[in-house]
Amino acid sequence: MTPLQRFKTAAKLGRPDQVPVIPFATGHYLAWFGGLDQKDYWTDPIKRLKSQLKFQSKFPEVMLYPGIWPDYGTAVEPSAFGVKIDWPQNSPAMIHPVDAKSIEEPADPWKDGLIPKALEDYQYILKNMPSHYKEKYEYLDGWAISLGPVDTAALSAGYNILFDKFYTDPKEAHRLLGITTETVIRYVKAQEKIGGKLKRYIIADDSSGLISLEHFKEFVLPYMKKIFATFSYAIGIFHCDSNTSHLLDSIPEIGMDIFNFGPEVNIKEIKSKIGDKVCLLGNIPPIDIAKIPPSNTLYKGTVEDIDRICKYVIETGKPGGGYMLTTGSGMATGTPLENIDTMIKAGEKYGKY
Repeated sequence: MTPLQRFKTAAKLGRPDQVPVIPFATGHYLAWFGGLDQKDYWTDPIKRLKSQLKFQSKFPEVMLYPGIWPDYGTAVEPSAFGVKIDWPQNSPAMIHPVDAKSIEEPADPWKDGLIPKALEDYQYILKNMPSHYKEKYEYLDGWAISLGPVDTAALSAGYNILFDKFYTDPKEAHRLLGITTETVIRYVKAQEKIGGKLKRYIIADDSSGLISLEHFKEFVLPYMKKIFATFSYAIGIFHCDSNTSHLLDSIPEIGMDIFNFGPEVNIKEIKSKIGDKVCLLGNIPPIDIAKIPPSNTLYKGTVEDIDRICKYVIETGKPGGGYMLTTGSGMATGTPLENIDTMIKAGEKYGKY
């Protein structure tokens, strides 16, 4: 099977010839890999595309996650509401929230903030990316990505402001989330207009894991369900790399096909609870976090360490199908290429069905 065939089979809870391995590479890692200052990566679409293509050509036997795309980190969606964006020399965008009261209506993706620039970059990539990347991996062929409604609202108005409103002014919180939800839907539709009818899309909302189950059900679930229901004809991926262990029973209600979950979630627990409901994409730790030793991380582990932890995660996640191997979040700057190669080879060794 090809990498794309493996992905599509696993996404629908099937069993491909082996567990798909999908390295999770975004701007901070790809800038380092391409020898770029991060500011150049984020702001120069030509250099960004070259860096992404260079990494894909290094590992042609696998698909990348998210893939070849107009990567601006978390800046695009909040920029549409007038937030100030700074681009430090070697760092992701710095986002300065606005007064929540100034967020009055959903953004127009063709006019507001950085969204038109991101859409222009989408068109640039489609025009300048070698055709086999589209044919082999379906990059930007019916493809879209957006922040989710909670992350967009929190980045735009301030995390403390939004989360405080869950307690003090729930009506205002719902107003903001209604606006950001419609903005996400419009942005995905705009990408669909450029790339063709959706085949797969990603909604990234890390804030979801920072919220209690009660607030998740009230302030996250209805809005996420609306987004995934809108595009139910495509393979939907929900990315949340914060700790969602307390939300696992409710996560499938979102309606996604694939859940890309964080490194703090226990693979055995998530497989037993929801592995028959959604495809699981995860969750090798990219860096050190509480309770996870450095030897178990893709950044600091030896080749032997990586082989061992990948073996455990694959053998826990793969039974019955519906599992793909990647890191629980984007790979860290400086992650050794040999460790990525070891992860890919682990899929070949331990992921056969």
